[in-house]
Amino acid sequence: MVYSQKFYVGFSDVGPDLKITNASILRLFENVCCLQGEAVGDGYRDSYGRWFLTAYRVKVIKRPEYNDFVTACTWSRELKGITASREFELRGGDGSLLAAAISNWARMNVKLGKLERMAPEVFAKYESEPQHRNFEDAWLPKLRDCSEYSFEREIKAGRLLVDPNGHVNNVKYLDIAAEILPEEVYRSGEADMFDITYRKAIPYGETVNCLYCDAPDSYTVAVKSRDMKDTMALIRMYKNGFPPEKQ
Repeated sequence: MVYSQKFYVGFSDVGPDLKITNASILRLFENVCCLQGEAVGDGYRDSYGRWFLTAYRVKVIKRPEYNDFVTACTWSRELKGITASREFELRGGDGSLLAAAISNWARMNVKLGKLERMAPEVFAKYESEPQHRNFEDAWLPKLRDCSEYSFEREIKAGRLLVDPNGHVNNVKYLDIAAEILPEEVYRSGEADMFDITYRKAIPYGETVNCLYCDAPDSYTVAVKSRDMKDTMALIRMYKNGFPPEKQ
């Protein structure tokens, strides 16, 4: 079942060029995903089951602008044990495809604090559509760390970054990345293609190291623990063309 919702692109959703930012695109996807969960009785207040993102791949075709109305769509593509694959689309008023994304998730029972399978009767309500796809593979490869980084900066997970789950919100990783991009890279505009690998949640109040790497085909921001032992997330923004299948 494809679930869709119409949204308004407001002033807080756009960058200096008055076009929607990548973080705002992910915010729309997050909201439509939550709305579908509410619609099938798997919402935040309905159960202790939570879906935690493990990976995102996003391709922007044409950016909507300030004061546009867009439709965000989502559907379950595949369920495998405790993991799931979900796709998204952003469409314009004329129905044209503006952006497409695929995401991977793991399900956890937050009351028990452990991973668990979704109840079959709940999963059936999502009405997965494995043949409805914009991406060939339902499961994303994990991004690899860069061999070296050019500079780093500490950031604290303050109140503006944390969601009701008590850790940094998935969308906010793009905001963190934007904070440490070199000025000339930031001013050059949003990357139209990017991947995110989420490895470990960042709880409220924790300080992390954000490292920057400039490669020939991409920019990478790694979010690591303060002692540099754990990689919490990798955000890779591609300069030209869609990334190769194996990263």
